[in-house]
Amino acid sequence: MVNGQCSMNKFLLLLTFLLLLPLTAGAGEGLIRMGVLLPLKEGNNRSARMVEFYQGMLMAVDSLKQKGLNVEITTINTGNSASDMDTLLFKNDLSKQDIIFGPFYVSQIPLLADYCHRHNIWLVNPFAASANLMQGYPRHCQAFATQTISQDEAAWLVTQQFADYNFVTVDARDKNAEGNSFSETLRSRLSQQGIYMRPMPLEADEMAMDQAMNSLKRNMVVLNSPDIKALNTLLPQLKEYKRTHPDIRISLLGYPDWQAYTSTLLADFYAFDTYIYSPFYRNPLDRRSSDFERTFIRWFGRPMMTTYPRYAMMGFDLCYYFLHGLQQYGGKLDEKLPSVKAKPFQNDFWFVRSADGSGYRNQHTQLIHYAPDQTIQLMIRTK
Repeated sequence: MVNGQCSMNKFLLLLTFLLLLPLTAGAGEGLIRMGVLLPLKEGNNRSARMVEFYQGMLMAVDSLKQKGLNVEITTINTGNSASDMDTLLFKNDLSKQDIIFGPFYVSQIPLLADYCHRHNIWLVNPFAASANLMQGYPRHCQAFATQTISQDEAAWLVTQQFADYNFVTVDARDKNAEGNSFSETLRSRLSQQGIYMRPMPLEADEMAMDQAMNSLKRNMVVLNSPDIKALNTLLPQLKEYKRTHPDIRISLLGYPDWQAYTSTLLADFYAFDTYIYSPFYRNPLDRRSSDFERTFIRWFGRPMMTTYPRYAMMGFDLCYYFLHGLQQYGGKLDEKLPSVKAKPFQNDFWFVRSADGSGYRNQHTQLIHYAPDQTIQLMIRTK
């Protein structure tokens, strides 16, 4: 722990120095100027995640440097207000940047988006997601799918793959906004195909479960809450019902947050043929993931924080995607952005331009399938 803290302190000292000047990686022609504008020095958990995101970006630059990429990185700490951004843009000439990643705070986005638009700079926002923020800015990209987009994409995938299932919605009665919105989105999608979701209370008796389940079809159980307490209430009931009704086929549909519970609930996820919708997925059993984690420790002297998603992997995947795209297509990236070829560690991208011709939104969402044969598959829309 002491060694890890010392390594982080050394990195933060180095980061303080890096914030003052541009870095150049690679050699040769075709220089790409990249700006990183994030709150890196707040000294709290948020800035720790931003630092880890930035560390992943540095790893991506190093990986592309080995493929001949030539990058100049300008890193600036943004503060947390619109006035901080205004001051930053006044004091720093970023007009020659090809691409800027940031900021974190929504209040800072309009100023930076307008600046990038005036200077024809790609702006990639890794965190905030709102269609209104992109209007009028054709090179503004939102890298993280909004909850609304992710849930709608997940509902589309579910209805395409499981239209012959019996759907059972379990009411946790906790007024969870995420769970209720997903249940309603899925209900709407299913109703368009004439499919009715059968209701069931969270603490259901055998009669209520008999009324909800269908013995002739596979049953897709949808809990209307991502909360772990609700899930821990539901699972024992499903196990007992399955014990007394072994011929009933049950699958479970859940939320991105459920990935955090795999250390304790993986066996249950396998047993109930579980599908989790999520815009991101890190396979802890994948060799590439292990290699990435070892490289991160070697570079920075500590393991990545246990977060979902892993911020270093997110930074790597996003930085690699856009820099590789600029390396491949240069000024034609506008028309080629959805076609950039990159093998992600955790965050994949499917950029779709908004209907009004403004910027791009990432619409990638997948179903993570924990199959009874104890394998994990990813199900995505064919792009």
